[in-house]
Amino acid sequence: MSRHPSRQRLQRWLDTGESRRVDRHVSDCEHCHEALEALTELDVEVVADLQTAIAPPADLNDRTNLGVDDRLRSEAAAGTFADLFLIPWDLVHSILDPATDSDTAHQDDVDADGSPR
Repeated sequence: MSRHPSRQRLQRWLDTGESRRVDRHVSDCEHCHEALEALTELDVEVVADLQTAIAPPADLNDRTNLGVDDRLRSEAAAGTFADLFLIPWDLVHSILDPATDSDTAHQDDVDADGSPR
């Protein structure tokens, strides 16, 4: 290839890698190699925009900690509620089914076959 490929052709070559002639020319031509470098460099503004777009929000740590604290408080409150609910349930169960407590108390006095000791 005696003359330099156009920027459009170099860009197409970057996008598709289609022409071996361009490949050979670029590997031997410093001018085209520099043109390819310029085509592949990201603009400073683009890099800054990308960094801004992928950066976490400034208050991410605070929001995360608050969310975790809220979740832990909610779980603790649910556990307390369950405990408070179970106390009267156990009391009602003991009152309405006294055999349960007496059966467990007398199990120590009975052998495995059910005969008294």
